[in-house]
Amino acid sequence: MFYVPSSTSPSPVMETAKLVQKKLGQEEVCLQCVECSRIVEGKRLVRFAAVVERKEEYGIFIFMSSRIPCLQSSDLELETAIAVDSSLRCHAEAPTRQDKPHPEFVLRLQSADVNLVLEMPQVENTQMFLAEVKRAQDFASWTPVQSMNAAFGALASFTWLAKYRLSRQKQQQQQQQQQAPPASENPFAADTFDPMKHMNLSDTGAHVLATDVASSSQSTWYQDDMAALSLSDTTAQKSSTLGSKNRSQSRDSLDKIVNSSRSEDLTDSMEAIQGQLGISSGAELPVGTKPVSSREKFVRQFLCNREDEFTDLRNFRVFCGTWNVNGQSPAEALHKWMVVDNEPPDIYAIGFQELDLRKEAFIFSDSPKETEWQTAVKSYLHPKAKYRKVKSIRLVGVLLIVYIQEKHVPHINFIDADSVPTGIMGFVGNKGGVSVRFTLHSTSLCFVNSHLAAHQEEYERRNQDYRDIETKTKFKQFEPPLELSEHDVVFWIGDLNYRIDMCIDDVKSRIQKQKYKQLLEGDQLYRQMKANSDVFKGYEEGLPLFDPTYKFDAGSDVYDTSEKSRVPAWCDRILWRGPGVQQLRYDSHPQLKVSDHKPVSSLFNVGVRVIDQKRYKRVYEDIMKKLDRLENDYLPQIKLDKTELVFENVKFIEPQTQVVTIANIGQVPVEFEFINKLDDQSYCRPWLKATPHKSIILAGACCEVQVEVYVEKNSAARLNCGEENLEDILVLHLTGGKDSFITVSGNYLISSFGSSIEALVQMHGPIREVPVASLIEIEQPGSLSRVDITQDGGRLYMVPKEIWKLVDFLHKYGLDKKDLFQQPGRTSEIQLIRDCLDTGLPEQISETMSVHSVAESFLLFLECLAQPVLPCEVYSQALASSNNLLLSKQLVSRLPDCHKNVFLYVCAFLRELLQNGEQNGLDIKFLSTIFGEILLRPAPSTSLARSSEASLKERKSKIREEEAKKAAFMYHFLSQDIDA
Repeated sequence: MFYVPSSTSPSPVMETAKLVQKKLGQEEVCLQCVECSRIVEGKRLVRFAAVVERKEEYGIFIFMSSRIPCLQSSDLELETAIAVDSSLRCHAEAPTRQDKPHPEFVLRLQSADVNLVLEMPQVENTQMFLAEVKRAQDFASWTPVQSMNAAFGALASFTWLAKYRLSRQKQQQQQQQQQAPPASENPFAADTFDPMKHMNLSDTGAHVLATDVASSSQSTWYQDDMAALSLSDTTAQKSSTLGSKNRSQSRDSLDKIVNSSRSEDLTDSMEAIQGQLGISSGAELPVGTKPVSSREKFVRQFLCNREDEFTDLRNFRVFCGTWNVNGQSPAEALHKWMVVDNEPPDIYAIGFQELDLRKEAFIFSDSPKETEWQTAVKSYLHPKAKYRKVKSIRLVGVLLIVYIQEKHVPHINFIDADSVPTGIMGFVGNKGGVSVRFTLHSTSLCFVNSHLAAHQEEYERRNQDYRDIETKTKFKQFEPPLELSEHDVVFWIGDLNYRIDMCIDDVKSRIQKQKYKQLLEGDQLYRQMKANSDVFKGYEEGLPLFDPTYKFDAGSDVYDTSEKSRVPAWCDRILWRGPGVQQLRYDSHPQLKVSDHKPVSSLFNVGVRVIDQKRYKRVYEDIMKKLDRLENDYLPQIKLDKTELVFENVKFIEPQTQVVTIANIGQVPVEFEFINKLDDQSYCRPWLKATPHKSIILAGACCEVQVEVYVEKNSAARLNCGEENLEDILVLHLTGGKDSFITVSGNYLISSFGSSIEALVQMHGPIREVPVASLIEIEQPGSLSRVDITQDGGRLYMVPKEIWKLVDFLHKYGLDKKDLFQQPGRTSEIQLIRDCLDTGLPEQISETMSVHSVAESFLLFLECLAQPVLPCEVYSQALASSNNLLLSKQLVSRLPDCHKNVFLYVCAFLRELLQNGEQNGLDIKFLSTIFGEILLRPAPSTSLARSSEASLKERKSKIREEEAKKAAFMYHFLSQDIDA
C-alpha cells in the first residue's frame, strides 16, 4: 500500500484522467494519469501515461493526443497497452541534471515485447503515478499474493487488454491504407526536414518537444514545492512536496512522501509489502489507495495484532515547546528555549498561540507574523543535527511547526494535518486547535497545539473546547478519516488557559516559597484529571516544578501589575497520551520576556516500533497459510442486538446517541461497512451518523456502533417545514456476506431555529404551541399573502419576537461587553436559550445567562433562517451593488417587508454597538465581515455548482472576492443611519 494523498485542487492532468476513464470498459478504473514524453530515437513525443486496473490486474496505457491540452476524450488515441505482470521490469531514475529548474524523472518499462523510455515532469502527479506503478509491480511480483490468487483460481490472464491491442492494430491498418501516394508518385517524398537534428538538445534551458501539435510547457504550483525524488540507489535524496490545504502551510515540508525503492527492479521488497499492507497501528488507508483484496485487509488486521512479534522498541527524543507570544515578533534568541540538552532531539514540535492579534486576523486572513516565527524557529534548531520540516499548519493565531532529523526522513509516512476552530459558532478562529500526524517506522504520532477559552471562570468553556478539538479533528486523507484517539502516541501542547482557584496573595506566596505541589491543588486542569473526568482523559502531565507562566508585565519577570491584577497560572501546558513515553524534563524559560507568557518546553523519550524484516516475513507467511486454510471453509456471520432505533423528542443542536452491538458469531473475521442506498450520495441523512461506519471484527468479538442523531443548521429548516422527517434506513454490508438493515426513526421538536421570517412574524405565541399542520402551512412560500389582518389574530410582528428577545438582552447587558461576537458561548446555555425562545418559558431570557452565549445564539438564529435576511434571489444583486450606496439602498427597499424590517433592525442595533466601541472594542470592519457572511448567503445549489466547476485557486479567489463585497454591502448600512 502506498500513500497517495487526496488532491484538493483539480489539475489538467486530473481532468485528463477523467477523459481516459471515458475510453475504458465498465469494470476498468483509471487510477492515475500523467503527461509525459516518450523518447523515440532522440525525439520527445508528448504522451499521456495512465495506470488502469481491472479486478486486481493492472496495465499501463500510453495515449497520444491530437491537441495539447487535451480537452475531450475523442482527442485521445491509444498507442500501446502494457500488462503489469511479473515479466515487466520497471526502473525509475531520479533526474541526473539537477541544474535545470524542473528536471524530469525517467521511467523505463521493459519486457519481452516492450521497451519504452518515458520522461516525466517533477510534479505531484508524477509521484502519484510512480506510486501506483510500483504498487502494481509489487503486487504482480509477490509470491504470497500469486499463491493466494492461484488458490482462488484467479491467476492473472490480462485477456481484457486484448481488445485494446486489437483496436490499435485496426487503427494502424486504416492509417496505412490512407497514407499519402507512393514516393514515385510524390515528387516531394524525399524532401524531409527533421528540426530535431538542427537543435542543441544539450541546452540547459527549455526542452523542445516533437509532437503532433504545438505544445507549451505548463508550470504548476507543485513544481516550486518538490525536492528531488530518489527512485533508484544512484541518489539518496528524498521527496518533499507541499500540501494543497487552504490553511497556511509551509512550502518546504515533507507533506507527501513516496517510499523510495531499494532495488533496481522495484520487486520483492519487504518494505514494499509493509507499505502495501499499511500495518501501522491505528492508521487506515489513505484516500486514493485501495487494498489488493478484502483478504489483505484481514492480513493487515492480523499483522497489527501480532506486531510485537516482529517489531523492536527504539527510543526517539521528542522536543515539545509552546509559547503564547501575545502578537509580538521574535526579538530574542530562541536557543535558550529550543536547545535544552547536548543530545539533539529527533523530532521538534513547536506551538505558538496569539501569533497575530490584529482584527483582520480573526477572519482567517494571512499573517506576516507567521513568516517571522517560522524563520526564527528554523534558525534555532539544535546545531548538532540536520532537520527537515515535516509540516506546519496555522489557524489564525495558532501555529504548529514539526521538524524531524534528516536521517529519519526515509522512515516517515502518512503525513496529514487538520484544524478545528472553537471560536464563536466555529466561524471566528480566534481559539481552536491544529494538529499534525505522521507514522514513524510503525508507530503513529500526533501533535496537537491548542488555544482554549480564556478567563478565570470559563473552565467549562475550556472543557468544551477540548471536547470539540478531540472529537472534530479528522485527518481526511484517510478512509475513513482518522481521529486523534486512533494514534499510538499523542502530544497535546498549547495555552490551555486553565487557572489556579486561589486568591492572588496565596498564589504569590507559594510561588515565592516554590511550593508548587500546593499550588497544583488549586489548578483547574490538575483537579479534573485527578478526579478522572472526561477532560483530557488518558493524558498525563509531569509536575510543573516551575513558576506559573502567566501573566507577566511584558519585558519583565514581574507578575501582572495592571488594574486587573490577574492571578498567576500555569496556562501553558504539555500533556501526552500513549505507551512507551518517558518525560525527561519539563521546564519554563523565564529568560524570554517579549510576551506576557513564558515559553514552556518538555523533552521525551518515545518508544517507536521498528520492524525486523526477517521476523516480519515469517509472521506474514504464517498468517497467509492460516488464511488459506480458513478462506473457503467459513462464511461471515453477524448478529445485531437491535435492528430498530427510535429517538424521541429530538431537539435542535442537542445530540442523542444509541448503541448497536454487532457480534461476529462466525469463525472468520468479518468486515462491515454502512453503504449508500440506491442514488444516495451518503450512507445516511445529514442529521444521522454511525461511528465507526466501517471496521473489521475478529471471530468471537463484538463492535459497538454509536448511532447519533444531531440536528443542526443545515437540517433544521427542512424538518421544520415538513419536507423531511426523522426517518432513515442504514444498510449494513458484510464483505462476502449478507446485508442487514437498521431502521432509524424519531420525532423532532420543531424549533424557531430553522424557521422562516415569514412564518415567525405570523406566530403570536411560542412555536411549540403552534399546531404542526398550521406550522407547515405558514412555512409554505407565499403564506404571508394569504393572511387577513382584519380578522382576529391576523396582525403581524414587525420583526420576529425571538430576534427581539435576543437583541433586547444584548442591548441591556452587552453594549459595553468586551469580545462580543468573538468569545464563544456555553453549549448548555445556548440550549436553554433555545428552549426559552421555543416554549416561552421563561418569558424573558434569564439575566444570569452569559452575554457571549446570547450573542452566539443571535448569530446562530440568523444563520439558521430558512431564507437569509437578504433572500438568496437577491444575493448576486447585492454583490453587484456593494460598491454603490444608492444601489444598495434601492435593493433593500425592494425586499419583502418582513425581511427589510429585520435587516434594518439588526443594522440599527449594530450601529449602537459601534457607538460604544471604546468600551466593547468592536469596529465596523469586523462587524461588517461577520454579519455580511450571515445575512447574505447564496442558494446552496449555486454554491455547489460553483465549487464543482471551478478549480481550487479560482474558488478561493472567488470566495475572497465575495467576502469583501458582502462586507462592503454591510458597511453602507453600519456607517450611517439609512432609512431604506
